[in-house]
Amino acid sequence: MNRLINLVAVFAILFLLGSCGKDSDDPAKPTEKSKILVNYPWLMTSVTDLKGVAISPSQLNLETRAISEMEIQFLQNNVVKAKDKNTQQVTNGGTWALQEDTNILDIKISGFSGAFGVEEISNSKLKLKNKMPVNGVAGVEAIMVFEPVIK
Repeated sequence: MNRLINLVAVFAILFLLGSCGKDSDDPAKPTEKSKILVNYPWLMTSVTDLKGVAISPSQLNLETRAISEMEIQFLQNNVVKAKDKNTQQVTNGGTWALQEDTNILDIKISGFSGAFGVEEISNSKLKLKNKMPVNGVAGVEAIMVFEPVIK
């Protein structure tokens, strides 16, 4: 009887040790694209039409032009910060997430929220597609082009 109790105790301990592993609630492994996003702050350098032709800043609305004055920094904990490019003061913040197999970048910041189509994410360029007002016409599809800020 004593041997049976010892055997049950050993199996119980082995079962408990075997079940101690990674929690299933661990965040998903970062994708290659998300790793690139968090490497640098990003600065919007231009807005283009779908053919790649630059749209003059004077044709863009005030909110879109204001984005070009900010460095957008994506952090690993899915927090995003917008800093004034000159003073480095954080002017805005929110959250970000890559969705739909990394084809959509969902950003939630006041004045810069939405689900943006990811056209390109590389170490040298970030291109996000969105509908925006251009020359007073609402809902024009355009691409915001960002470059990394390397200090």
